Formats: sequence, structure tokens, C-alpha cells
Amino acid sequence: MILIKKMKLITVILSFIVTFITASLVFWLIGEKKAVFEKNDSFWAKEMKPANAALNKNIEADVAIIGGGYTGLSAAYHLMKYNHALKVVVLEAKQVGSGASGRHGGMVLPQPPTESFEIAYEDNIHKKTYELTSRNMKAMKKVCEESGIECDLKLDGFVHTIIDEEDIPYYKEYVEEANDLGIPLEFWNAEKTEEMLGTEYYAASVYDPNGGSVHAIKFINALKIMVEKTGAVIYENSKVNDISEGKIIVLKVGDENHEVKAKNIVLATNAFTSKLGYFKYSVMPVHAQTAVTEPLTEEQLESIAWESRLPFYDSKNYLFHLVLRDDNRIVIGGGDADYYFRGDLQYRGDIQKIYELTMSELIKIYPSLKGIKFEYVWDGLLGMTSDEIPKVGVTGKHNNIYYGLAYNGQGVNMSFMFGEVIASVYSGKTHGWKDTLYYSYSSGFQEFIPPEPYRWIGAKTLMEYYKRQDNKLNK
Repeated sequence: MILIKKMKLITVILSFIVTFITASLVFWLIGEKKAVFEKNDSFWAKEMKPANAALNKNIEADVAIIGGGYTGLSAAYHLMKYNHALKVVVLEAKQVGSGASGRHGGMVLPQPPTESFEIAYEDNIHKKTYELTSRNMKAMKKVCEESGIECDLKLDGFVHTIIDEEDIPYYKEYVEEANDLGIPLEFWNAEKTEEMLGTEYYAASVYDPNGGSVHAIKFINALKIMVEKTGAVIYENSKVNDISEGKIIVLKVGDENHEVKAKNIVLATNAFTSKLGYFKYSVMPVHAQTAVTEPLTEEQLESIAWESRLPFYDSKNYLFHLVLRDDNRIVIGGGDADYYFRGDLQYRGDIQKIYELTMSELIKIYPSLKGIKFEYVWDGLLGMTSDEIPKVGVTGKHNNIYYGLAYNGQGVNMSFMFGEVIASVYSGKTHGWKDTLYYSYSSGFQEFIPPEPYRWIGAKTLMEYYKRQDNKLNK
């Protein structure tokens, strides 16, 4: 009898294992969901210009750029800037700025995420990445000026706020180390932080004079003008359906599958990249949300006393970031993120819950704003990697597939810079980023994100862990 019971138990266990393995293999074979391109319904989208005509014929190009966000437009601009004789085309599935470039929270930050207030590798790398990303902000400003577009670009600095008092010694030590490297940061105690930001919510903060804010779509509009001035052609509503690699790469584009034959392509597709068959186990799409308030009255502005108007973000895992615009609206985002099974790009969350979560945090920071309303709450897609390192480089059997992507939530500045990095590498120009550990040509993608269902299970588990950590910091 005992033997029979043991055999039954073994049978049940083996059956479970076989079922689990079979299910896993099925999920592996199913792969990711197809790409969807949801309408940009952000606050910024009001400034979107009419779309260019879609591709309606077969064409040839020296470089075909897939994606019309900051990376793709910057790559086109810099490629043509270095060589006016090139034939460069940009292929955008919807309208330029429809993706993350047109949906972010408006902050412009130095450093890749891994080096943000942390010396991840070596002192010289930390200093180099800070200098290059800070320099890039000035290039963004120049684009706005030359385009004639007022991009609402403010480069007066930003503040990294600290919630947990136990973190203060770390940030004090980091600021001292950064200052020794020539990085001009300032540590602010609670009193100074309150004076500059008008809130008692934080234990301390760090001020960085290199950073600021920008209007997401106005900067897209400026880039579009500058790209077309160089002679590059932008096709909108021109989705790339298929890529056939070779010395000459053939793209199938649009509803009628027009052919684009290109000697080189640029993947400027960020969270959408895996849908084209590239970096499927390296980059995954993550949904994050942002909101914007109605304009604050003069009385509300006085009550919050945010006199510096410096943008800031906090020290949580699911950090909140805030920008006070010139029109006296507050843009606030973060606090949550989600990964959907099989890399689903369609937003399936509850926007009302996001509204309530975000409003709750805003009122914690500025209690006097109780009763204010959000005019817009919207979703955006981030390209995330397991090592949190943005990727730029070249790949493919013929070394003719360039890429700049996976900004891990800190892409406004990095994406524009990566467009220049791509153009520099293609044109044989010198760009300091190529000499850092963060250029991916030689090292490639070392990390691995497992397939489904393990990816979904891992992502959900990690996200829940981060949320629990953040909940301990809530006041």
C-alpha cells in the first residue's frame, strides 16, 4: 500500500514536471505578441504636426533608419551633417514622436542609468560619461535654436531628492567623490531642499547644475525640421514589416510591402525592437505612466513655494519625477511600471488607479494642492535591460545594422546622443562614447532575459519586491 501511494505521488510529480516543461516549450514557440502602435494621447501630443506622406514606392538608400524618435531623427541629422551626399531615409510606423520620445516626463538628465549618482566602474569612466552627456545637452539646445522652434528647453539643473535619512551618508560621500573628479554637484540638507523645492517631504537632496527639462514633442518638431533641411527624407505611417539581411538589406514597408533596399539600417526602435526579431532576449518593453495637472493658480504657486522651479526626482526604486513648466502645470510620472505577458505593447492597466496613485504622491509632496486635477494621464513604453545599460553599436553578419536603444527610463538626453554616436561610427568620426565600456560593438549584449513564462514570472516578482521596498519609505 505504501509503495502504491509512493508510485502515485511520483506519477503526479512527473506529470506536473512534464506539463510544466510542455507549457514552457509552447510559450517559447508562441513567442511575443505582435507590435501595436497606440495613439500618442499625452499632453505633449497637442503639438504634433501633420504627418508626412507614407512610403508609396520602392526605393534605395545608403541608410534606412527604422523609428522616428529622438534616436532615429538624431542619427539622420548627424549622418547628413557628416556627409551631405548620403541618401538617408527615416521610416516611422506612425508619426514621429509617437513612441517614448513623445510621451516622457520632460526631464533631461546626464549619465546613463548605471552611472546616475553611482560610480559603477571606474572614476575615469564616470567622469567621461558625465562630460559627454552634459555636452550633449548643449547640442540639443543648438538644434532648437537653429530650427527656430522654442522647445521649452531649460538647462538650469535638476535635483535628486533623498527620502530615507539612512541614505544621506552614501550621498554625502558620493558628492565628495564626484567633486574630486570635477563634477559640480552640491549636497543639500533638508532645510536647503525645502527652501529650493518648497516641500518638507525629503530628508536631503543633491543638486546637479547639468540637466533640466524639455517639451517632448516640440523637440521632435525641431529635429524634424533640421533633418529635412539636411536632405534626409522622413516617411511616416510606414511600418517596417520584414527585414532580410545581406550586404544589401531589404525592408518590406507599409500595407503594400514596398521595398526599401539599403546598404545599412539603424534600429532606433527602443521598446519595439524585439518585434522586428532583434535582441528578443536582451531588451523588453515595460509600461510606465505620466500625468500633468491643470495650470496652478497664483495662490497655489505661492502655497507650494517651489521658487527654484528646478525639476526633481526621488530615490525610490519606482521613483517619481516632477517638472514645473512655464505654463505652471506640474508634470509628474513614475511610481509604477508593468510588464505584460509575451511583451504586449498594448496598455492593459487601469488609468484611474494610476491617476489616484500619482495624485496621492503629489499631495504628499505638496499638501496644499489637494483638490487639483490632472488634465492628462498617459502610458508610455520603456526599453529595459537586465543590466540597466543603454545599448549602442553595430551588429549583423555584414556589420551594417546599427542600433541605439534600451534607455531604461533615462533616454531623453541619451537617445539624442546615441544618434550622434551611430553617425560618428558610420562616418569614421571620433566620439568619446565609443571609447567607454558602454559602447556595445565589442562587448555586445552580455545579459540574458529568459523567454516566457519565466520572463513574466521574473519581472512580476522583481517588480513586487521593488514595490515592497518602496512602501517602507512611504511617509
